[in-house]
Amino acid sequence: MNDFAKTGAVLGAAVLLTLFAITMKPGEVRLDLYSDQGEEFFPGFTDGEEIAELELTAYRLESSKVYAFGVKRGPKGGWTIPSHGDYPADASEQMGKAAAMMIGLKKQSVVGDRKGNHADYDLIDPLAGGVETAGRGTRVKLKDSAGNVLADLIVGKEVEGKTGTHYVRLPTGKRVYKVELKGSLSTQFTDWIETDLLKAQSFNIAKVTFDNYSIDEVKSVIVPGEKIVLAKGADDKFVLEGIDAAKEQTNEEKANEIGTTLGEIKIVGVRRKPEGLTARLERANSRDAQLLSRYLNPRGYFLAGGGKVVSNDGDLLFETKSGVRYTLRFGKLVFGEGDAITAGIGTDTPKEGDGDDPKKDANNRYLMVSVEFDEALLDKPTAVRLAADELVKREGARFILRSIQAAIANYTTANEGKLPAALVDLTVKPEEGEALLKDLAVDPWGNPYVFVPAGDTYVLMSHAADGKAGGEGANQDVRSDQIPLEDALAAAATEWTTFDDKVKTGQEEAEGLTKRFGPWYYVIDKALFDKLKPARADLVEPKVEEPKPGDAPK
Repeated sequence: MNDFAKTGAVLGAAVLLTLFAITMKPGEVRLDLYSDQGEEFFPGFTDGEEIAELELTAYRLESSKVYAFGVKRGPKGGWTIPSHGDYPADASEQMGKAAAMMIGLKKQSVVGDRKGNHADYDLIDPLAGGVETAGRGTRVKLKDSAGNVLADLIVGKEVEGKTGTHYVRLPTGKRVYKVELKGSLSTQFTDWIETDLLKAQSFNIAKVTFDNYSIDEVKSVIVPGEKIVLAKGADDKFVLEGIDAAKEQTNEEKANEIGTTLGEIKIVGVRRKPEGLTARLERANSRDAQLLSRYLNPRGYFLAGGGKVVSNDGDLLFETKSGVRYTLRFGKLVFGEGDAITAGIGTDTPKEGDGDDPKKDANNRYLMVSVEFDEALLDKPTAVRLAADELVKREGARFILRSIQAAIANYTTANEGKLPAALVDLTVKPEEGEALLKDLAVDPWGNPYVFVPAGDTYVLMSHAADGKAGGEGANQDVRSDQIPLEDALAAAATEWTTFDDKVKTGQEEAEGLTKRFGPWYYVIDKALFDKLKPARADLVEPKVEEPKPGDAPK
């Protein structure tokens, strides 16, 4: 059969199928409707590592707006959320779900191909124009690093009675399928991030300070308020500073609740700080400061002298045993819902008609976090600190001292308990045998050892670094009668090494946290804020007298 004949045969078959479809009676089956059943939706997509971008688009009936949520991989491999100021995403698990959902996905069961029925299955493209609000689905699009589409699917409602099976269709086609999807993908911001904001652990918190100042916005001055301090004692329990020990005691339950709550703060939303806020604000000129103030003031933050940011609700500071100090600055209430909360899209201020007291409907608050490392928060060794090379020399001096002592002991044994008059006697060859010492070694600083007889005993010493008697630190003599001092100096060196390691760890921790918190301020649950604003009366209780021996139980 020639090419012309082949083409004619194909066209003839198409015509016959068309005539068959036109002349079909109700209830009869269309053969062409199932032509692709069992095929893969995206046969060219086989490797989840190709995914560099995910777009999830949904239509929200409550706001009558299209909601687009995206996650994108940067050139260094990290994931960010463009709709939320490129906030870092914890996307590994979700991307694995996306790959598992789309790779190898087959057109399991054809439902129909009438466009007018798409609304029945929630399969109207959320991006489509028109007035339809109900019946829109969620569109899932995956792209590679070059922007090529790997998969693009509209996911509709779940098939009744079949958990995990959904109606779906391709955005470019009308045909509706029923397919079983492996898992689901969320358009909720908090499902894509590490929500544990501070990663604080109660056992590691050493001190909490509530600085309850406020701002007089009319006069633009800071109004000092009560400071409440909880600090852990030697028993690792919080104690309220300034307590009247004769009449009251710390309410341990309430104090511990503070530490627990700090570890429970979750991110509800994020806002990228305005340009200039992450730099040293004291460099800002008056115009820049005014612009920053216009942005910050409605959110409860104000610029103070020296570039410091202060809050209308004071500060909460807590210090950890690793030497890191966190400063939490609480701003005003955050109004709205959905995108207005998580990303600041739309209004976040109360609107007319919100009621007489709109604050009762606001469940979130702004929060800024800053961190710094303070070496003074660590327990610093009090013993003398010697350089490593000095310790090595002192150990060498001690080793030589021991060898000389052994020679002195052998001399006294050979001379009826008599000590040598001078160390040089140890180098004299006796009538029989060899000299006890071939020569007199000098100490590691190049100085001779000093021998001081005292009756039946003696002191042997090195004058150490300065070559002079006495001294402190590196200049302190290495003496045969003060050997425990050398052990103490070695132990102190270990303590100082441990301290240095803690300093390095604390500095690295603070640096990492600063990078994390620096560009952002956050939205948190107002209920947690309320727990972190205790009055002094909440943290004390009447003194409970300890029973004395012999007292009858009450």
